[in-house]
Order: sequence, then structure tokens, then C-alpha cells
Amino acid sequence: MTEIMRSYCSEKFSITHYGAYDIHPRHLVFWICVETDQLKQFLTCNSALNSDLSLALIEYDYPAEGIDSVYIGFESQETVDRESGGNWWHHWK
Repeated sequence: MTEIMRSYCSEKFSITHYGAYDIHPRHLVFWICVETDQLKQFLTCNSALNSDLSLALIEYDYPAEGIDSVYIGFESQETVDRESGGNWWHHWK
């Protein structure tokens, strides 16, 4: 995912994930964190990027029964600053 993101994103980003995929592969979430709301909106609406990210799960042999349910989302530092006082933990809680 990092390599894919580098081709779509020129600003600093990070990727985090969590889930209970040991219970079932559908219980996995990825968050791609960027600096600005503008880039978050661009990435969210970019169908080619979202397709590429989903295809990466297939390429790396993620279990087929979970692929359609894996959530890949985007969030920005600007939103976290505005809505959660800059605290990512509280923002996702």
C-alpha cells in the first residue's frame, strides 16, 4: 500500500491498521493518514487509487472471503486537529 500511495500522494502520509482478522478476515481496517483535508478528499474520491489498494490485498494473498469487507479509509491531520484537538486516539474512539 505504501508503494501505491507514493504514486498518488506527494505529501507526507502514514498507514495504520487494526482489526480482528484472526477471528475472520473481514475484520480488518486500514487508515491512510495525510496532512490536509484537500488531499483526503482527492484520495477518497479517486476510484483508480481505491481499486489499486483493494487489488493489493489480492496480490498479497489476503483471504478471499474477507477482501470485500476490508475497510480502507483516509483521514487528515487537519480534520483530527479541528474535530479532536489533534488527538488521533480520541478521534477514532
